[in-house]
Amino acid sequence: MTEKRDDSLSRFVRFLEDNDREGAVAFALSLLDSGDMTVPRLYETVLTPALNRLVVPRETEDNLIWREHMQSGMVRSVVESCLPYVYKAREALKGHGDQGLVLLACPQEEYHELGVRMGADYFLMLGYRTVYVGSNTPRDTLVSAVEETKPDIVVLSVTNYLNLAQIPAIVQALRAVSGDLKIYLAGSALQHTGKTAADFQTDGIVNSYDDVLGIREGTL
Repeated sequence: MTEKRDDSLSRFVRFLEDNDREGAVAFALSLLDSGDMTVPRLYETVLTPALNRLVVPRETEDNLIWREHMQSGMVRSVVESCLPYVYKAREALKGHGDQGLVLLACPQEEYHELGVRMGADYFLMLGYRTVYVGSNTPRDTLVSAVEETKPDIVVLSVTNYLNLAQIPAIVQALRAVSGDLKIYLAGSALQHTGKTAADFQTDGIVNSYDDVLGIREGTL
């Protein structure tokens, strides 16, 4: 299984490096159509590793950052193309009923949003309704969104560790809107800094399908 997964990742990366958007989408969907992968497995063993390999040293940003943006755009196309499969998975779990509303966003100046975009699909698959706000969301905008949509859960995704400095003020502002609101953190910034959810007075960390499943089952 590991060998097959690694082969799928290698083949997908070649499509990215060749700037073959059509090929990347077709290959990813073929993995779902054949039953070789589920949406979570595709996201976590192919798309996420393909994104994580895109490390651009600061001294080469001017020469290489465009390549990161190009390949990230192709991965986004794949994610959006998976939506019918997400809905199909949700139908299979329809008996669990409505799990509530989840709002997902990145704080201001945080532009790495593909991870939390995949997370939105996990919540959809498991019976939640979602409001996907996306990248670069100022605190007051988040507060306004929470006031209007009244979510049960907010997920804040941070990849650049410098943006963690905003989280305490955001959490405080959101708690002022609703004391019952569950707030989870996502993204790789916590892993890189050794910080925990408790450090930011949030309810947990969610970075995988199993994490979302844990929220639904009350174990996270």
